[in-house]
Amino acid sequence: MLNFTSLSFRSAITLLGATLLLVAPAYSQQPAAPIRDYAASDATSEFLPKYKTAVDAKQYDVALALLDAQLTKVPSESYDTALLLQIKVQTLLQKGDFSKVIEPLERGLALSDSRTPTYYEERATRDFLFFLAQLCLQEAVNTKNPAAASALYEKADKTMARWLKLNPKSTAEAQLIYAQLLYNRAIQVADHPDLPMLQRCLEQVEIGLHLTTRPKDILYVLKLVCLQQLNRNAEAVEILEIMVKQKPDSANYWQQLAALYLGSGQDLRAILSLERAQAHGLLVAPKDYFNLIGIYFNIGQFGQAAELLETGLRNGHIENEIKNWELLALAYNQLERPLKAIEALKSATKAFPKSGQLEFMIAQAYHTLEKPTEALPHLQAAVAKGGLSKPHSVYLFLAYVSYELKKFDIALDAAKKGAAYPEGAKDGQNMIKAIEEILKDRDLKKSKM
Repeated sequence: MLNFTSLSFRSAITLLGATLLLVAPAYSQQPAAPIRDYAASDATSEFLPKYKTAVDAKQYDVALALLDAQLTKVPSESYDTALLLQIKVQTLLQKGDFSKVIEPLERGLALSDSRTPTYYEERATRDFLFFLAQLCLQEAVNTKNPAAASALYEKADKTMARWLKLNPKSTAEAQLIYAQLLYNRAIQVADHPDLPMLQRCLEQVEIGLHLTTRPKDILYVLKLVCLQQLNRNAEAVEILEIMVKQKPDSANYWQQLAALYLGSGQDLRAILSLERAQAHGLLVAPKDYFNLIGIYFNIGQFGQAAELLETGLRNGHIENEIKNWELLALAYNQLERPLKAIEALKSATKAFPKSGQLEFMIAQAYHTLEKPTEALPHLQAAVAKGGLSKPHSVYLFLAYVSYELKKFDIALDAAKKGAAYPEGAKDGQNMIKAIEEILKDRDLKKSKM
């Protein structure tokens, strides 16, 4: 789940402080506000200096205790209660106890709404709603309780929807917060995202993107993930193309673009994306080059794969591992260039001089070219070096090639060693029998000379 947190608590404290006396001027584009003649009672007015003394000394627990005590002394539906709840919100924010802000903020808004005109001015109400939505979002993201998270997301959603009705001229920042809220709500169950909720998120993102000439990256990211979750990959690619154009130094964006092209079967575009990233000095780690080579292999472009592999193995762009040298040999074999494949394997033996497996592969390549004489010394080197994945096969192959070259003594020794392995026992014994018969005939002929 994306962990979106957008609250600016320092700003929030300033905001609540500015509206503490509930006399903030209405927005100029709003109709004239109704006349309010609410005022705190003498008892509450006398209480406020005591509260201020505690707050100025940063004795927030003392200040909160004073507030709670005063709240029990005033009528629950009174203006005093609305004012004291607002002050409590500010105090909790100053203390940094953000999770406890929601209850008095909700209670104060509900109390204000129950009166005509409302206790809180329209602008203050709008500000409080906006802040309440953010607090609920933050708590929903942080809680480990799925049921509590669902309730908080729903509360935040309804609060934000109400704020938008009161503010027909939204902002990109507000749209971002609403979109984050909807996205996190949509993916509460990661394996089963709420698709209609994702569509709502996408709609809010679109509004936000059109409210500024320089949208924040996160708006594009939200649009991207929504499109991907909705399986609208062609549109997702378009968004990523915009993102890499605006931020070409982001390796992550290039990786996602290449992955999307691959996922939609556009391998050539994926290759182009990786090469464009490398032109910016990005995605140049060995694994990135190897991914590019893998795509070339998948589409049968073995020439490009071989070129990248050979260059990369020599300059360090590809990790110097036996499997990568073997892959280079495979690429040349696919291109029907067996001598280049042998050359690659011989280069590998210089890097890995103790590898018998590489010698075995060279021998196989020579034998395929019907060059048993060249194959034999590499087979002998293979069994001498060891480290073979199937030793019995190598010994039996050595026996066969030696037999083919009429080097029967070498063949017999190799056949016996191959037969010593359970996997090579049957074939080895057959070869031993055949070779021994030849040697017997040879010795018999020598005795008659």
